[in-house]
Amino acid sequence: MINALSADQHDTVLAQGLAVLVFRTAESRACQNFQPELDSFVAQHPVVQVWCVDPTREGDLAKVHGLSVLPTIVIYRDGLPARRFHGVISAADLTEEVDEVANADMDEEYRDWMVESLQSGVVGSPFLGGPY
Repeated sequence: MINALSADQHDTVLAQGLAVLVFRTAESRACQNFQPELDSFVAQHPVVQVWCVDPTREGDLAKVHGLSVLPTIVIYRDGLPARRFHGVISAADLTEEVDEVANADMDEEYRDWMVESLQSGVVGSPFLGGPY
């Protein structure tokens, strides 16, 4: 099932477990092309939480996530945005990435996020509660 996500729910619903966050709009051709892949993924993985955000309605979330391309897919585990993809991804590739995150060593994932943050100069929470 695909659920709509608002800014006030963001930190709470993504804090625990595995989730896929998708930024999309109905008007975007790329999002329209991605929709069948997303529907296929959801049908094959009913226990994985899938949350969608319309960045035109949730501008704060788009800004926090540094949104520049639609669709943007972020795979979360226990509040950490462990993987990010821009553009259309197949249901099979999304499944592979979600499985990888589900089986990942989250201490290693957190360290990788810290290194990326230091290298990029973007300082903030891995839980995307906002920059410090």
